[in-house]
Parts: sequence; C-alpha cells; structure tokens
Amino acid sequence: MARDPSITVVAPTPFFTEGGCSYRVLGEVRAFLRAGRPSRVLTYPSGRDLPGVDIRRPRRSSRRMGIGMNPIRTVYDTELLRLLLRQGSSRSPWHVHLHEGAFLGGIVRALRDQRFVVDLEGSFVEEAGRTVPALAHGPVHRLARRFEGFLERTAGEVIVSSAGLYEAMTERGHLPRDRLHLVPDGVDVPLFTPRSASLSEEGRRWRRSLGFSDDDVVAVYIGGISPQQGIDDLLAQAPEMIREVPSLRFVVWGVAAQRFSLDRYLAEVERLGLEKHVRFPGGLPFEQVPSALEACDIGITWKTSALEGSGKIPLYMSAGIPTVASRIPAHLHYLGAAGERGGAIVKTPEEGAAALVALARDPGRRLQLGQTARRVAEQELSWDVAARRIFEIHARVGG
Repeated sequence: MARDPSITVVAPTPFFTEGGCSYRVLGEVRAFLRAGRPSRVLTYPSGRDLPGVDIRRPRRSSRRMGIGMNPIRTVYDTELLRLLLRQGSSRSPWHVHLHEGAFLGGIVRALRDQRFVVDLEGSFVEEAGRTVPALAHGPVHRLARRFEGFLERTAGEVIVSSAGLYEAMTERGHLPRDRLHLVPDGVDVPLFTPRSASLSEEGRRWRRSLGFSDDDVVAVYIGGISPQQGIDDLLAQAPEMIREVPSLRFVVWGVAAQRFSLDRYLAEVERLGLEKHVRFPGGLPFEQVPSALEACDIGITWKTSALEGSGKIPLYMSAGIPTVASRIPAHLHYLGAAGERGGAIVKTPEEGAAALVALARDPGRRLQLGQTARRVAEQELSWDVAARRIFEIHARVGG
C-alpha cells in the first residue's frame, strides 16, 4: 500500500461552528496543509463549509444541531460511521477528535485494523453529567468512567489539549504515560494585529457597530455561552464593576450551548439595566475574530471545568490584550501561575471582577501585559509548532 501524505481527520461535531472543537480542528488542518499534509475532514451533516478545507459529510441527513450534548448525536454518529466505513484503508493513522471519535475509530479498527490517534478536549462523562445527574456520581458514574477509559485505550496514542485533563488521566493511570501527550490549543498569530495604545480604524469600526465609543474600555468573551463558561458569574458581577468604572463595556460573542437560551441572558441584562453596557451579538464568524478583537481591551474566560482546554486564550494573546482567567490548569499553562505571561489568574468571580476593574483603570498595565501576551503567542503558540508535535505522535503508530 503506497503511503498517502494526506491525513484523515474525524470530527464528530458540527463543523464548522463557532466553538472550541471546531477552532481546534480548523487550526490543525490548516497547519497540516502548510506542512504539505492535506487533510480531509469527516464530520456531521450540520455546520458550514470553509474555503480551502476538504469537508465530507453524510448525505442522508439535513438536520441541524448546536454545540453541547444532544440526543441527535447518536443518529449523527451512526451516519458518520457509515461514511468512515466507505473510506479506503490508510497506512497513516487517522486523527480522530473527542471520545465519540474514539468510539467510531475503535469500530473501524476492529473491522479493518485502521490505526488512529485520538485528540481529546475534555471528559465526556463530565460534560454529560451536567445534563444527566446519574452520570455525575455513584455506580453509573463509575461505569461511565470505565467506559471512557476503555475508549481512550483503543487509540494508538492519546493527545489532550488541556493540562488539567493530562494531569487527571495521568493520576488515573489507566493509560501508559508514554502514550499520553499534551498538545494545547494554538493560534495562527499572523492573522492578528496586536492592540496598541490607540485604536485602529478597524477597531473603531467594530466599536461603532456595537454602540461603544472610542473612550470606552471593552472587555470581551468569545465562545460557548453557558453557566460553566462563567457567563452567569460575569453578569452577576457586572453592575458593581460598571459602578466602579462607568466606561467599562462588555461584549459576549457566541452561541448558547444546549439547554441554555441566549434569550435568558438578554433578559438578565435587561433586568439589571445594563443594555447600554453589555452586548450579546450572537455568534462571531471565525474569520472575523482577528479584526473584532482590535476593538477590545481585556479578554475574559471564567470557565469552571478543570479538565477542558481553553482555545480562546491564545486568540486574546495574539490580539495583544490581557486576559482575566479563572484558576484552572489550561489557563495556568498559557498565562502562568500569577498571570505574568499576559493577564491575571483569579480564584473566584469576585477576584475576577477586582482584577478586571484594576486593568480597566490602568491602560499602561493593559498595554504592558498585552505586549507580553503577544510575545508568548509568537514564540510558543503557533499551530505550526503544534502540528510538528502531532506528526511526531502519528509516527509512533506508523504515520
């Protein structure tokens, strides 16, 4: 069998949508292509196509789904499995995402010995436990954990994007340590214009579209919208922050995860009387993220899960803005234990509010931390660096 330089990427997720998994898949496949390894992405029927990306979907379904847990996933996974089984065998390992991908890859491997590497962003048991209480504790939880471990062992090698997940899997010891690899989310740094002391014309244009002025201090969140992402905590702290810094504004770009309606958050903004200070514009197309961040001064991510990655931080860092982030391993990896690599690390929403207020009052400190963040992004966070590491991992199983 001749060696095929292309890489089959299995993404059991709505690709492309404005969410963490889609960002990671896109970053990887573009870096693969730059390295001379074009990719085909096998994914769900829902999502949108992107220029320059070979996306292949099951043709039998036209259903749509959002991000997060959804019962329709079982139907999508069945349809995706049929698509996978129609692919020709490859000497190179497939690159599959999520535990769902490990499950599908395991079936294909059993039927025709197709090797694969799995790329994980978190724990499906933890995510499912948010919607199915029985999975959060007790005998069902323990059984689900064992199944999760079984899926991870079916892969030739396991890549994780989160330092917290890496630590948890190392402690569980169900996988040989030499088969577990940490490859955090990266970023295409040259796409971003670093923030300077004065707004760019593009930044001014974005501010006008949001109803903000050039003199406002704009704090930004980009990503899935749910309590686990800290959005409820942010709104709870917003009135006091605005009282302390009247020029402070918030823009929350993203789509509400399953079970959480954006209308709920818009109603809370109205109840708090923050319509002039807080915007929920909806999803931000990924192509527009670099220019949109030119309008912003401070990044926010108050995620609560210690096991998940946090691909939004490299975006903020590339844009040259400081980030106020919760104290979870993924955030420590990017920003340092005290935020010295480009922001502030906080333990509670109250600490987060205090840190955000302090940065809003100190443009010099914002600029200094933003410049540090940009340097770190340039030196360490390129997707091209991540791709080279992934190629090394593929080689361990014959890629």
